[in-house]
Amino acid sequence: MKDIHFRVWHLKENKMYYRGYQKFLHVLLCEDDHGENDGRGRPVRRAGYGDCVFLESTGLRDKNGREVFEGDLIRVQYKERSFTGVVGPVPDTFGAGKKHPLSGLLKSNGVMGSPEDLDIEVIGNEYETDLHS
Repeated sequence: MKDIHFRVWHLKENKMYYRGYQKFLHVLLCEDDHGENDGRGRPVRRAGYGDCVFLESTGLRDKNGREVFEGDLIRVQYKERSFTGVVGPVPDTFGAGKKHPLSGLLKSNGVMGSPEDLDIEVIGNEYETDLHS
């Protein structure tokens, strides 16, 4: 089973948190710990569930080593094709169905199956990047 983790967009603060953990009555929001806590983040505050948007990791890293999450704006180079789009919901959270984590975006751009040789670059996200410019 794959490691499942989330970053969180906090609606009231308009701020992206490095990690978010679902607790019984609240969400624990964490800043980047720069590897000091095994990548789990440094807890900084609690928030209500209604104030948070959870963005699941795809399990992929871009060409610069940056982790790719739902909501990320990415540039993809595949063979002679190049396209940009927002990463949608991860289609196979637990990895049991063997679906490519970018299958929705790939399919909408005419790429079928689960290609291995994608050149991916995170260039922003739908919350912090003006997608209409």
